[in-house]
Amino acid sequence: MPCLALAVLLAGCGRKSTVQSIDLWIVDWNVDTRDLLNNTILPDFEKKHGVKVRVQYLDWGHLDEKLTISFAGGVQPDVFQVGAEYVGSMAYRGQAMMLDEFMKDWPQHKDFIPAAWDTVCTGGHVYGVPYLSAPRVLVYRKDLMQSAGLPVPPRTWDEWVTSGLKLRKLNARGNVVRTGINLSSGANWSTFITFLWQNGGELLTPDERRAAFNSQEGVEALTFLCDLYNKHKVCPREGIPSAAANVPLFAGGQTAQEIINQFAIKNVIKYAKEFTVDDVGVAPAPYSKRPVVTVWTDWLAISSGTKKKELAWELVKHLTRPDNLIKYNETQYFLPPLRSARNSDYVRNTPFMTEYFDLMDKYGMSLPPIPEWFEIRAGLRNAVDQAVYGAKTPKQSLDDYAKQVDELIAQRERTL
Repeated sequence: MPCLALAVLLAGCGRKSTVQSIDLWIVDWNVDTRDLLNNTILPDFEKKHGVKVRVQYLDWGHLDEKLTISFAGGVQPDVFQVGAEYVGSMAYRGQAMMLDEFMKDWPQHKDFIPAAWDTVCTGGHVYGVPYLSAPRVLVYRKDLMQSAGLPVPPRTWDEWVTSGLKLRKLNARGNVVRTGINLSSGANWSTFITFLWQNGGELLTPDERRAAFNSQEGVEALTFLCDLYNKHKVCPREGIPSAAANVPLFAGGQTAQEIINQFAIKNVIKYAKEFTVDDVGVAPAPYSKRPVVTVWTDWLAISSGTKKKELAWELVKHLTRPDNLIKYNETQYFLPPLRSARNSDYVRNTPFMTEYFDLMDKYGMSLPPIPEWFEIRAGLRNAVDQAVYGAKTPKQSLDDYAKQVDELIAQRERTL
């Protein structure tokens, strides 16, 4: 090879790529999601902006550790996905960038369902954009209720207990083979919060400086939860074993009612043998004072430390563009949290997706943006368990834990 050609070749080998890159972390995904992003959505963005999107597909079990290490080391991703409980801690720690300045030039933000949008807001500021939603509603066996002469659907707590008792089925040995009610989340904090809101209570006081879940409304809500397990016995505390491997209880005909997201319908279509989706109904969970649909929304944040602020915002806008947002949700059977998505083929043609969508829009509530949320939810679960399993009365359990929450909040305020 001539010396001049060799020199040019060697020079070329040492030249670094001038293509700009941006880092994206995705947690909610499957094979179809990855293919959609890698083969369609991200290449479109790369071509338009002349950049390379370096995407990592993570799992929820490692997200917190990865985020902690990356922020501590100053190597955090430019755009990353987080869950429904994160906005308070992200804002408090200064990890998610405030997006207020972008909102005035982005009218699409007004299209998001309020309960989903509330998930990304705290202190009057916006810290992200909703990416998918999963509302929890009452899913019930319409055929069984009609045969038993029950109101369809049950609307009040009392009606719910009555239906649970009538629809519970025992075998000859007295063992439960079909529960009247199954709380898929079990005796834990998320079930209690739904009941608390249904009874007119709140987790914190309006100024968010003290616990409020130990109010009369909270004690009544926890008492009702305990009674479902212990007094009425319509919902087994420890659950019942599935009759078939990997078949959820509702789809397997082993429970008549659940508070659960849209995956209940997907599982009925996939697994149910003794009934079909035509035998199923959905409604707001029975309530005491107000109907509530608890909405879980995962969202996209931009790192406060990104050096590619404008490009990161362009990526978020591209990912949440209505057509891309709908396609992303469709790969995983989630609800796209845009009101305009109700008219999409995906929502209209998927059984019960429109009903879930409308219930989320009308009755949806999202978790409050508490910086200490991860500590509080763990402690709240223990408090609920203590009441359900009889270690303390509902009032004692909530009062005792309210003192701990008050101290957590006070400790944060002392460090401000």
